[in-house]
Amino acid sequence: MRIMKFWVVFLVLPGAALAALTNAERKSQFERAMASIIAATTPALRTPREVLVKDYVACKPNKGQAVELVGASYFRSCEHEDASVTGDRSLEACQLRYGKPCALIAVNEEIVVEGELASKDMSRLHYAGKYDLSQIPIIRQITRQRADVQNYDKVMEPKAMAIHPWGKLFISAGDPSLGDAQAAALAKCNSDPARNGRDGGCFVYAVNNDVVIGERRMQPK
Repeated sequence: MRIMKFWVVFLVLPGAALAALTNAERKSQFERAMASIIAATTPALRTPREVLVKDYVACKPNKGQAVELVGASYFRSCEHEDASVTGDRSLEACQLRYGKPCALIAVNEEIVVEGELASKDMSRLHYAGKYDLSQIPIIRQITRQRADVQNYDKVMEPKAMAIHPWGKLFISAGDPSLGDAQAAALAKCNSDPARNGRDGGCFVYAVNNDVVIGERRMQPK
C-alpha cells in the first residue's frame, strides 16, 4: 500500500495545481516519487537510490525504468521513438539483462505503478520459431529498418545474430561454420564502442534463421 500512496501523491494532484507546477517542480516531484518507490520496494541496494534516480533522469526520452524484483536489479532503457512502446521495450530489456521478468516503474517522467509492483513476463523473450522481424524484442524503429536486419533471413549461411539489452543487433554471415558465425556476431556486439561494456554482455539471438533467444546463450554453441 505504501507504493500506491506514492503514486497517488505524485499523479493525482488537482488539475489547477498540476498546471501551476513549473518544470523544475514537476521534475522534483517525480524524483521524490521514484526514490520513495525504490526505497519501499528494494530497501537493500548495491547502488544508492539517488544514483538510480539521477541516472534515469539523465537518460534521454522516450525512456523507461524497470526493476527485477527478486535480485533488486534496475534497468533503464532510453531513446525510444514513441512513449507508447517504451514500457514494453524497457521490460524486455530488463528481462533480457537479468533473466527474470521485471516490473515497470516509470515511462518518461510519469510513474506508472498502480498499487504493488508486479512483474510481467515478456513473450518475445521466449520466441523460438523462424526469424520474424516482428518478434525481435527491445529494438528501435531505426534498427528494425536497417537493410541487414530486414533481409537477415535471406543472407548467406552460416550466419548468426547477437542482441544486447540496449536493443542493439549485430550480424555475421557467410562464416566458415555456425560456431564461427555466433562467435563473430557476439564479438561485434560485446566490443561495441558506443556501449563500452556497460550493462552486461550480449546474447545469441538467431543461428541461421532459427531464433534461440530463449536459451540465453552468451557463448557460441
